[in-house]
Amino acid sequence: MHKIAEGIYFENAYISGNVGCILTEEGAVLIDSPMVPKDAWDWLKQIASVTKQGIALLINTDYRVEHILGNCFFPPTVTIAHQAAWIEMQRYDETFLQRYMSHHKHYQEAIRSDLTKARIVLPELTMTADMTVYKADRVLRLIHAGGHTSASIMLHLAKERILFAGNVIVTGEHPTLNHANTMRWLHALEMLRAMDDVDIIVPGRGEPCNLSATEILTDYITKIRERVYEYYSSGYTRRETVDKVKMEDFFGVPPERRTEIERRIRGSVERVYDEFKKGPARRRR
Repeated sequence: MHKIAEGIYFENAYISGNVGCILTEEGAVLIDSPMVPKDAWDWLKQIASVTKQGIALLINTDYRVEHILGNCFFPPTVTIAHQAAWIEMQRYDETFLQRYMSHHKHYQEAIRSDLTKARIVLPELTMTADMTVYKADRVLRLIHAGGHTSASIMLHLAKERILFAGNVIVTGEHPTLNHANTMRWLHALEMLRAMDDVDIIVPGRGEPCNLSATEILTDYITKIRERVYEYYSSGYTRRETVDKVKMEDFFGVPPERRTEIERRIRGSVERVYDEFKKGPARRRR
């Protein structure tokens, strides 16, 4: 557990991504939950080591399985997500989860024996626009950013100048675009750069960063759009475009994660190709 400021923590050691904890006099506010059961137990122990107030609130930054599956391992508490997350999570039955694991083998070994213990916990409260939550002396602004998914939200602590961005920001690796609205994502990154009350960003994956990380992501998303459009506009099929567009010049691909990362890039290219096919907003340079 890493301390960012007084009573504000994050952990980036878990396979499913970063999680956060904000202490208040009414209990801890958690941002996302570890997907793997052993990670969830570890996170609960770490939270218990810094507060005796229990958990007051759990916020899911989108509907991705790696952010929400661990909800079931936490004590019953109020859970908040975007309305689009609630809708998407309705279809997360056992068959869906098994299929998800078959496509994400880097998770499969870690939780194979514990998958039967998991169940989907739907959010109790949903939002369709920005929302502010007051917990004792903490003011928690939930911002609907969209972009990464239709349900992507961020948690902003203006007084502390800290932003928990979910996967709207990732650092040091290829972002996942397979559920994205890339134009909306670019708009969200522009909006972030205009914020004058953010010093520290906790991304969905990777190390904490500042607003300069938005420039890297903007460049990545812009370049993948340009590269896909080059082939799309020349009449190449989706399959041909996926085979031709490469993004390894942005981030390295560790040998042990090559299959995972290549699948991620292919999914991103497919999504962008489909965006152009559906158009109307086709290009951004």
